[in-house]
Amino acid sequence: MKLLKLVMLAAVILSANLCLGEKLSWIGWHGQNHDNISAEKNLLKDWPKEGPKLLWKFDACGRGFSSVNIAGGMIFTAGDIKGKTVITALDLGGKLLWTAQNGEGSMGKMLILKYPGSKSTPVYSERMLYQLNGSGDLIALEAKTGKKVWGLNLVKDFKGKAGNWGYAETVTIDGGNLLCMPGGSDALIIALDKKTGKKVWASEGIKDDASYCSGALITHKEKRQYLTMSAKNALGLDPATGKILWNFEHITKYDINPITPVYKDGFIYITSGYGSADAMIKLSDDGASASQVWSSKKLDCQLGGVVLVDGYVYGSGDTVKGWHCLDWKTGNEMWVNKGVGAGAVLYADGMLYCLGENGQVALVEASPSSYKEHGTFSLPDGGDKSWNHPVILDGRLYLRRENNLYAYDIKGK
Repeated sequence: MKLLKLVMLAAVILSANLCLGEKLSWIGWHGQNHDNISAEKNLLKDWPKEGPKLLWKFDACGRGFSSVNIAGGMIFTAGDIKGKTVITALDLGGKLLWTAQNGEGSMGKMLILKYPGSKSTPVYSERMLYQLNGSGDLIALEAKTGKKVWGLNLVKDFKGKAGNWGYAETVTIDGGNLLCMPGGSDALIIALDKKTGKKVWASEGIKDDASYCSGALITHKEKRQYLTMSAKNALGLDPATGKILWNFEHITKYDINPITPVYKDGFIYITSGYGSADAMIKLSDDGASASQVWSSKKLDCQLGGVVLVDGYVYGSGDTVKGWHCLDWKTGNEMWVNKGVGAGAVLYADGMLYCLGENGQVALVEASPSSYKEHGTFSLPDGGDKSWNHPVILDGRLYLRRENNLYAYDIKGK
């Protein structure tokens, strides 16, 4: 009887630890829900003049704009080091655990342009890690060790075609499948068995190039859809079969559509940079068609993503540099403020965390009434553009700038 009680107690502790491990994670692009919202509470509402406390810094991430994924007590990111795409795993104290290579470090065809480096974030799922490099090399690794399980190339194996800056998508995990966009003449979007890399399905009906967008899984009228953007379209498909359910043409300068669509109650917001129009589109009840509700050029977010909070969209503009707040229903601009300049945004506990591309960081109220900062500071090291998206987990704010990854303590008192 005593042995049975001990076994039952161990099972309860193991179950609790597993639940804790699932809770204390930031997996997938913009988190588990693909919405750029952290569930963290009791965070600092005001920062000291010098900014929140820096817990640690890791200075060997490589060159690039990858964000981080956090799971199983490990932190994952990627960067270009000595001409190779390198995936790096750290413990929660910032100590290096392992590195693994994923092909040549590349920014695509336009090699003379600025800002080369890794752009896709590694994605964790069930003790495995997945990362796509700029040349289309897709790799699966053991998360604990970095050992390669399988790999393929979207261009060679699926006749893929990306934009001028190469592939920048962070892949999406849907149950046992991995979803990604090769683009080109063979298949716009494919699903692979995440354990083996074997093709499960390939979409049909739309031929277009890939365009840097990381997708999002949503549920519309109790039916699941995968939302993403190609070079000339916003679209939704059935993640179980690959059937394209609808598409909405969205033409932009240079065929750049990098921002993940935002879904809420049957409506989808899309935006891109270079002065292109954003749009609100509405899905039909059966999810098989989409029509425009409104469009404007007030918020043309290029790289930093947007977030929807209590009926308002927040993000930074490309033409009008700085931060914008739009009414979700009408597209009316509530306010605009230069702030820390154009950059990436994350929401948590009533506040916006704004990382300017110049390395400045601001804590801003998520309020449609006005732009109000509650603290700013600058990342301590220079570098290229800070286009890496912020992450918050377990009271820590993770910020990356080129080769450096910083962890800040933002827990409230």
